[in-house]
Amino acid sequence: MAAEEVCFELPQAGVTLRGLRTSTHEGPPVVCLHGWLDNCAGFQMLFDELADLNLVAVDLPGHGLSDHLPSTTYQVLNYAACVLELAHTQGWDRFHLLGHSLGGMVSVLVAGIRPEKVDRMILVDPVVQRSSDPARLRESAGRYLAALMDGARPTFRTRSQAVRTRARGADCLLDTAELLSERDLVETPDGYTWRTDPRLRYPFIEALTEEQIQEFVRAITSPTLVLTAEQARVASPFDLAWAPATTPLRHTTLPGGHHLHIENPAPVAREIRAFLSEPEGDGAS
Repeated sequence: MAAEEVCFELPQAGVTLRGLRTSTHEGPPVVCLHGWLDNCAGFQMLFDELADLNLVAVDLPGHGLSDHLPSTTYQVLNYAACVLELAHTQGWDRFHLLGHSLGGMVSVLVAGIRPEKVDRMILVDPVVQRSSDPARLRESAGRYLAALMDGARPTFRTRSQAVRTRARGADCLLDTAELLSERDLVETPDGYTWRTDPRLRYPFIEALTEEQIQEFVRAITSPTLVLTAEQARVASPFDLAWAPATTPLRHTTLPGGHHLHIENPAPVAREIRAFLSEPEGDGAS
């Protein structure tokens, strides 16, 4: 893999982000954002295919090797704020976004908050984090608070047991679970557990409403490529009808499951390269 470990201090967020970056630092950065409970290792296969691009993949707060947020909950807007602070601290006036799953939702918010910063956006099987039905809010809040006070981490006797459990829980291939576990598993006296902040496993209770999400989407000006998986089984797929008419949008479906950028990286990389290579003003089909 043509990548190097990187570390970014975010003073306002109070965290250090760790991640991977290609050795090529020429051209606009392509900020790669992973999904919920994943980490930046999921982009390693694309790094091999796109080593000549300036790819920067970070472990979002609470994931992988990055710090955990000091606040009590993780919200998608927290992640968007961290991405914008990262761009500010690094002096990136313009950049591309490449988001998988929940990382796609984060990308949408970043592009909606600061549309002048985002050149192009690529969403790989994106998932939308919608707010709960109001009738379920009390029940959800109760589960969240009970889990928060428990704070227990799962423990596994062996590494292979942990990887198999992850594969079942994430509905992904065993090889995919093994790759993602490289930055997430830590050995303890009792066996193995996850580095991931336990709070991430608790129910979200402050997600955005559909109307609020649409407001961010309407502000997006960057050409957007959406790559969806033929075999994906995600709970809240990205609704292409949200794409504003003023934003050039391309939608392509590729073979693979929800983690298609890991399972089938070559066609994903070809689509990304072609999209980023298009002349200014192109991007729709």
